[in-house]
Amino acid sequence: MHPMTQFSAGVLMCQPKSKFVEAYQGGIHKSKYWEPTLEDALDLCAKVSRIAAIVYNNSYGGALPDRDSSLDYGANFANQLGFKD
Repeated sequence: MHPMTQFSAGVLMCQPKSKFVEAYQGGIHKSKYWEPTLEDALDLCAKVSRIAAIVYNNSYGGALPDRDSSLDYGANFANQLGFKD
């Protein structure tokens, strides 16, 4: 499967936990749509580097190491891709 297809599928897999979907089904007013949308966008920003690393390792081989809480997003992403100091 093409890496962008994998990436798109990974992003779509976040949908069941969407705060917007939950709020929309709960009858949120139209003027408040931005609040759960912002939460979903922030959640996606937090998850996108891991999704990209999984796609990279799936497409080009290699084992995916666990996240290191002492590293920032960029360092964790590079570590997950196999780049080391």
